[in-house]
Amino acid sequence: MKYPSNLDQAYIKQHNIQRVLSVLEHFQPLSRTDLAHITAMSPTSVTRIVGALLSLGLVDETSVSSAGGRGRRAVNLKTRPDGIYTLGFHIDTRMLRMCLLNFDNHACFTSSAALAQTSPEELARCARELSERIPPSLLPDPSKLRAVGVSVSGRVEPSKGVVVRSEALNWTDVRLSRVFERAFDLPVRIENDVKSCLTWERVHRALADEQDVAYLYIGRAGIGFANTSNGAIVRGRSSSAGEIECLQLSPGNGLDLHLMEKHLVARARNASPEVDSLKDILVAYRMKLSWAQILMNDFSDTLGMLLRTIRALLDPHLIILGGDMPEALSQLPELLSRESFTLGEHFEDSCALGAAVVAMREAVHTLIGSTLGD
Repeated sequence: MKYPSNLDQAYIKQHNIQRVLSVLEHFQPLSRTDLAHITAMSPTSVTRIVGALLSLGLVDETSVSSAGGRGRRAVNLKTRPDGIYTLGFHIDTRMLRMCLLNFDNHACFTSSAALAQTSPEELARCARELSERIPPSLLPDPSKLRAVGVSVSGRVEPSKGVVVRSEALNWTDVRLSRVFERAFDLPVRIENDVKSCLTWERVHRALADEQDVAYLYIGRAGIGFANTSNGAIVRGRSSSAGEIECLQLSPGNGLDLHLMEKHLVARARNASPEVDSLKDILVAYRMKLSWAQILMNDFSDTLGMLLRTIRALLDPHLIILGGDMPEALSQLPELLSRESFTLGEHFEDSCALGAAVVAMREAVHTLIGSTLGD
């Protein structure tokens, strides 16, 4: 199928912008010649994009002496940390987390608030109040705050700003972006929590686009999965890629029954009614009580099967395991499977940071695109 030429040009322009930004992010300072060489783009294309970045105040030119101190001084480019800012929020069932991100992907400020209720309007109001805690010294020019990202559990359609379904929040077809846009009067980008977290993990670990990564989440909000291909999040036909919580091992026997804390506690109570949390199960496991040993070995076997499946199907460079369960079991490595994986950063914080990164990329693309023209 041949797509319309205007779609081709729009895609190429956005792709080229992201390539230049990604290279600057990883290797700055760089000259225009270096950028053209690394990105394999024409000097003309690089010059146009760099010109837009300069005019928007997103990068600075710095002079460095040529080899031997003779001849024309080279001009290198560096991003300006204060060129643009975004806010990132993560909606948990108990807590709302916020971060202020600068153009160097540094969290300048973080805050959180306990949630009494989770209606979209109440969340937007609470988010606005959190943002008002940012010290003026950290954001002296409020006009540089250009976008907001929101991370939420469940199936999300980012292009529409809609939470299609969130079991954790009991939402269906909630147009969350519209509610937050009214609260902030800024563009808002909604993203799935696991995809947000994977976005931040890639930035935090400075991974190259060709390094495909898979992220497996096991926590209060459920079981989630996300992966990247050539640096891009895999979304699937209807943005539902990674919704694996209800994957059935056999009829009536889902992954959640073997991996989620609430189900492990429910199963444990059949043998020991006083069990109230995973902590109680782990105490019994360390005491070598048979029911706890059986329960946690089953957890380990199921996790190992899932990790082997991910490895066999996707063969990623890295599998990251995150969420409440892996964090709680980090002191018992024998329960986290012998399969190769890397423990992730704190999940909820990473979700807020990832949402801010997503919002940052959208804002920068919009700014540069409007400067370059169609």
